[in-house]
Amino acid sequence: MRIHLTPGRYPGPFVLPAGLELVGEGEGAVLHGEGEGPVVRAPEGATLKGLGVQGGSWGLEAAGPVRLESVRFSGQRAGAVRMEVGRLTVVGSGFEAGGPEAVGLLLAGGVRAEVREGRFTGAYKRGVEARGAEVALEGVRFDGPGTALYQVEGQVRVLRSAVAGGREPGLSVQRGSLRLEDVTVTGHEFGLQSVEATLETRGFTSVRATRAGLALIGSRGRLEDTVVLGSGSYGGLLLVGSDLELRGVRVDGADAYGIAVTRGKLRLRRAVITHLTTREKDSGDGLHLRDAEVEAEDVVVRDVAGVGVLGAQGSRVVLRNVSLEGCKEAGVQAETLGHVTAVGLEVRGSGGPALMALDDGVLRVEALTVRDNAAGLVWADCRGETKVTLGRVTELGPTQGTLGPEASCVGRAAP
Repeated sequence: MRIHLTPGRYPGPFVLPAGLELVGEGEGAVLHGEGEGPVVRAPEGATLKGLGVQGGSWGLEAAGPVRLESVRFSGQRAGAVRMEVGRLTVVGSGFEAGGPEAVGLLLAGGVRAEVREGRFTGAYKRGVEARGAEVALEGVRFDGPGTALYQVEGQVRVLRSAVAGGREPGLSVQRGSLRLEDVTVTGHEFGLQSVEATLETRGFTSVRATRAGLALIGSRGRLEDTVVLGSGSYGGLLLVGSDLELRGVRVDGADAYGIAVTRGKLRLRRAVITHLTTREKDSGDGLHLRDAEVEAEDVVVRDVAGVGVLGAQGSRVVLRNVSLEGCKEAGVQAETLGHVTAVGLEVRGSGGPALMALDDGVLRVEALTVRDNAAGLVWADCRGETKVTLGRVTELGPTQGTLGPEASCVGRAAP
């Protein structure tokens, strides 16, 4: 059954029978509700087209198959749409927050939802809250919600979407599966935050996050073509206890670290990390690796306030075809039982030595090219198990100077 509504304000609440289709003529048909209940209930599904839904605690509470086309929600105190079972399809609709604790879409349990070309505006606490649901967002803009997507378990896919204007994590996922493609988050505390999640991303960009572009904890997956432009005191990418593959990373202008890894595993291919600043004396490193297993290939680190690559606290690091230029403290540093093996390493213009080893750190470098490093080729504190082994060193320009205060632990590999 289809009902056409002429422009006007229709006071609710409304309970819709199964299969009803409400169609607004023009843009002036508005369903309005007051009090604590929802404006519209559709317990067995319904279709709404070209309507406004204003006021109420919830705009729509529904189950069954629900379709929303060009529907405008505004002024709800609790949230726009709430579903715990059924299937939701949203096309070309808008959601405007009615209060700081409101949620745009609350999707739980067995809900399957698809949102295309939608917009969430205003200070929603969460634009989309998905708990155990299967959700696809495509061509969606979030402008103002504290968190655009808050996911707990379930499966969510976000394509061709943009997030801006909030202070909490832009995208947050816990124990679920999240796929991102061509998604940009501007501002927010973190662009993407995950805890024990499975991730698959391609073309994710974080701009000016106040803490870190990405903070991934206990997570796993593959990230391709990731960009972080500016970030706060947690750095560009913060990875803790995770098992990740990163292909194609660009970090520019982070405060603290480019990529920081604590525990876990990382396979890094094709990365450019530039212009890192630091407010603390012990940060500003391009790759800051602690208690981690890391393989990095085709990496460029340029103009950073700290070390190009730091391997510490028992880390096992393998570098292949890595270029470090303008690192203020050193090119590569191994310390506190960190082991770094490099093949095809270039270090230029360091404010300290090209290589540094101390506190039982071990460095093995083959095919090393060095030039214009202020404190020479190697600085090594040879106490304990500290050791540096060099093979095939090419020194461009003036001599790189002494090997350090004690050279007994620095040697050349057999030809």
